[in-house]
Formats: sequence, structure tokens, C-alpha cells
Amino acid sequence: MKKVLKWFGIVLAGLVALLVVVLIGLVIFAQMSFKRSYTNRPLYEITADNSPEAQARAKYLMEGVMSCDKACHSEFGARFAGGYDEVNEGPISAVFAVPNLTSDVETGLGGWSDAQIARAIREGVDKDGVGLVVMPANNYHVLSDADMAAILGYLRSLEPVKNEVPTISLNTVGKVMLALGLLGPSSSVGEPITAPQVAPQPGSVEYGAYLVSLADCRGCHRADLAGGALPFSDPGDAPAANLTPAGRLPFWSEAEFIATVREGQAPGRRLTEGMPRYQMNDEDLVAIFKYLGTLEPVQTGN
Repeated sequence: MKKVLKWFGIVLAGLVALLVVVLIGLVIFAQMSFKRSYTNRPLYEITADNSPEAQARAKYLMEGVMSCDKACHSEFGARFAGGYDEVNEGPISAVFAVPNLTSDVETGLGGWSDAQIARAIREGVDKDGVGLVVMPANNYHVLSDADMAAILGYLRSLEPVKNEVPTISLNTVGKVMLALGLLGPSSSVGEPITAPQVAPQPGSVEYGAYLVSLADCRGCHRADLAGGALPFSDPGDAPAANLTPAGRLPFWSEAEFIATVREGQAPGRRLTEGMPRYQMNDEDLVAIFKYLGTLEPVQTGN
């Protein structure tokens, strides 16, 4: 019996030691990955397009497809002026901050170059070479040069709003949870853009994939678009729908899909306000519908 207890104690001590090592390693990884420095990262030169056509295109993208105003950057008041909120939930302490995108020189993007703004949006790295947090740059990495230039022109046209926003911060527990993906998707710093990027042909399946990326559909419907429980959802909340052919979409018409995405009116039910009402044109929504029909079916029950 003494031998059994001795070996049990050794095994238990070993497991505790292993757990401690894993926790220490996780904390170190979370600290290193939070706001990682990319000081030697190159800038891809690009210039804002201020033409009327580009302004119209950027307004459509920013407000109708990417929902930058509704989703984050106008959440705290003035349009595109950003803001912050102090969060204390259980062991997590954080300052959730959204940058000021207006042209104010001191507190917004007025002191940034076009190339620095484009790198932040498409690659997730700010003007000082620091990785951004909770910024879906992995979705925007596909932005074509033409669309990026249009967005730059749009941002340059915004009236300056002086609104000092602190940088986002998390305590150690929050950083660990962010690194594990438990606080929703964090930013993914993409590969440096070094060559011109061109958008697919409008109306094509590939263009549908382009729009799905820009609309951050995977932020809720997961990487495989098969849906599931939303981040921070309460028990009983409806999960994000399965958008693969294993879900309901094969039984919908194009018109029903358009009404669902644009108006929140799905066949037989009204969607909650958690589903954004994307104000895209019919051609783009049909391209998305066609793209979703080409996905590999993933059985989830959602």
C-alpha cells in the first residue's frame, strides 16, 4: 500500500508540475503575442483616391459591406471617432478601445500617411509597427489596391473630431483568454503586401468570397462558415447559422437570401438584431449566395 501511495504521490506531483509549466508557457505566449512589435515591417506605397467614383465606392464598402461605422468605430458616440470602455468581469480587467478614424491630427488619422493607414487595415500593424488587437485585418487583407485607395480617400474626407482614445489594454488573464480565442477572434497580422492586389470580377463566385471576407462573416459564423454559438452568448441564445450547403441555404431562393441579409427577414422567422443588416446591392448578395453554395458541406445542426 505504501508503494502505491508513493507512486500516486509522484504521479500527482508530476501532473501538478506539468500544469504549472503549461500555465507559465501560456502566460509567456500571451504576453509576447499581445501588441507584438513589427518595427522592420515594410510599407506598401499607396495613395488615397478622392475621385467622386471612389468616394461612392468607399461609402458603399465602409457602410454597406464592412459596417465599420455600426460595428465598432461609431459605437461610443461621434461617427468614426472611436471611444473606449473599462471592463471588469470576474478575473478579467480591460480597457476596450476603438481608434478614432477621423482626420484629426492629434487624436485621429490626420498624422498618419496613406501607406500607414492601409497597412493597419490590411495587415493589422499600426503606424509605429505594433500589432493591432481585435482588428479583423485578416478579413481585410484581401482588399484590392483600388478599394483600399478609395477607403483612404473616404477616411481623409471625414470631418476631424478631437477624441483622445487610450490604447486597448488587458490584464494577464484577459491576455491569456484572448490568445486562446475565448474573447472572440483577435487580430491576425497578415503577410506584408508587396505587390498590387486586384479584386475578382464583380458577380463571380470569387467576388462573393471577397465580399464574405470584407463583411467579416467568419467573425460570427466561424472559419468554416458552419456556424455555432456566438462569443459571449447566453444559454438559449440562437447560434450563428450554418452557411454551408449542409445548412438551410440550399432550400432558399436568391430573393429569400437577399431579404435575410439586407432586412433580417429569413423564411419563416425574423432574425435578432445581432445579425447586421448589410446594405449591399442585389448583384453582390447573389454573388455571396453563389459562393456559399460552393462550400464543402459541414454538418453542425445549426
